[in-house]
Amino acid sequence: MNLADKVERYAQIKMEMDALKSERDNIEADILKAAEADLKDTKFKTISYSDNHGNVITATNSDNVKIIYPTMLKVIFGKAYADAVKEDVTYKLSASAKRLLAAVYNGEYIKDGSIEDILKALNLDDESFNTLKKKLKGANYNTDVKNLMKFADLDEIEAKENAYLVAEAVAWQNLKHLLTLNNRCIDDDVVEGITETIDSAVIVEQIPKITFIAAK
Repeated sequence: MNLADKVERYAQIKMEMDALKSERDNIEADILKAAEADLKDTKFKTISYSDNHGNVITATNSDNVKIIYPTMLKVIFGKAYADAVKEDVTYKLSASAKRLLAAVYNGEYIKDGSIEDILKALNLDDESFNTLKKKLKGANYNTDVKNLMKFADLDEIEAKENAYLVAEAVAWQNLKHLLTLNNRCIDDDVVEGITETIDSAVIVEQIPKITFIAAK
């Protein structure tokens, strides 16, 4: 089976999976409705339904406790607070912060690089230059590729190469802004220092993934 056949088969499988998921969701909804009716006015929290082959589905009414006023938990539990409440601190990064950390971790930045320098090398007319200067953000690679093909009249390979350079240039500019914000000078020692700190603070794994677009 060649790759074209694999793509076609993938499309078929995905359609079948979507259809099965929809059917499963509908069956679950019907069972939950039946369970709600059967458990009404009883003290039971579970009920099971089976077929003629030994398959069983159990519906359960479970209590979901949501915390509205966290500070009141200390009042409620008092001396037992530490035993009753588990504090869980979660750190989440913004999309831009993730891009910056990943770029520095992977060494994917151009020192002293800028979008303007990349565009100047393309020998564009003023209108195209100014348009791309506004549109190229280094945030979405595929979007940058499309804009370079549209406004710089590049073929796909050239657009991809330049979009990669744009991402590297933007990463450098963002790193400079970060250092400046923290009143740190921009020299090789400082850049090396922040790079080493990032290397020890995070791990960046490049996980392959595929995106499927169905035929219209």
